[in-house]
Amino acid sequence: MFHLRSGGAPRAPVRAGFGLLIACAFLLAIGAAILDDYGVSIDENKQREIAETNWRYIAGEGELRFELPHNRYYGVAFELPVLLAEKAM
Repeated sequence: MFHLRSGGAPRAPVRAGFGLLIACAFLLAIGAAILDDYGVSIDENKQREIAETNWRYIAGEGELRFELPHNRYYGVAFELPVLLAEKAM
């Protein structure tokens, strides 16, 4: 059964989007506070070097050197398309 409250002033309706607005404002404040922490990653130069080495190998201008440690651990699934986009610009 439902019971009705008797007495007292009626409550004001709560806006449905108010909580969402507060959450977005909170996340925006956090993002603004840590914005200076973003930048170039530590291994970005190595990734570009890997892409250029593999591009030269594919073009027949160089050889693939697996004895270099970074060539064994990084693939070219991301680096090579980025290099091709860079060359297209």
